[in-house]
Amino acid sequence: MQKLHELLRMGDLAAFVGIVDDGGFAESARRRGVSASTLSRSVTRLEEQLKVTLLRRTTRSIEITPEGAAVLAEAREILDRSETLQEIATSSRAPAGPLRVNAPVPYVLHVLAPRLAEFHAQYPGIQLSIDMTDTLVDLIGSHSDVAIRLGNLPDSDMLHRPLGRTAWKLVATPEYLDRNSWPKTPADLAQLEQVRFAAPDHINTLRFAGLSTPVTVPPAVTAGNGEAVRQMVLGGLGIARFSDFMIADDIQAGHLVELFPGRLDADPLDISALYLTRVSGLRRLSVFLDWLGTIHGG
Repeated sequence: MQKLHELLRMGDLAAFVGIVDDGGFAESARRRGVSASTLSRSVTRLEEQLKVTLLRRTTRSIEITPEGAAVLAEAREILDRSETLQEIATSSRAPAGPLRVNAPVPYVLHVLAPRLAEFHAQYPGIQLSIDMTDTLVDLIGSHSDVAIRLGNLPDSDMLHRPLGRTAWKLVATPEYLDRNSWPKTPADLAQLEQVRFAAPDHINTLRFAGLSTPVTVPPAVTAGNGEAVRQMVLGGLGIARFSDFMIADDIQAGHLVELFPGRLDADPLDISALYLTRVSGLRRLSVFLDWLGTIHGG
């Protein structure tokens, strides 16, 4: 097989990688603002130059061949090296270019969104694109350069950087407690109601220092979104446990009060950034991660 670095059309390699990542010609064409026939010609050129079949096409899907998989791996490396060289060539300039970020909804709303104007002012040439999901994503499949995740990370080949930790707090509105009762001991919480998270269920478990068993609180409602749980608690529906960054401003403003400060027995939540490209090879990723570290006190 002819070596890929002998190919002159870097755009054809990028088109091939994009088609595989996007799952087909039509979707890749839509994302890149070109026609599917243009992408098809790029793949055909590669196949003719390499004298192999890269993709098997059907009317509804594509299937990568074994030869295509081998080319794909090398193409990714070539494109990464090309971008690194471009970064080096422009190292005297401010970092610029697109950066795709994936993060949980509450993290975007309560940590990123209030501070992004600072980052944009410092690095106006970086075009951020932010997607919000609460589950661990496939960085390639989701077209993300970096994903922010909360909690313990699964075993993975992805690179990661710890950003900080956030404590858990049990809260309610003063009005809700006035209507029901202000608990004097954790056991008194059983007389109240809890707004529960649909997942993960461990967030609903309330353990306290000095107690051998969790305190069970009757559910008022269960919701599948953390921001929905927060709004329901703010509306006076019950008590709930949140990571500190979600409700710190609400506590400071007096909208929520913390119950039994320092007694909730729950390990702080790790906040991590996951990425595939080495930071040294992508300056815009490097400065973004450094900035995240500063807003977490790193």
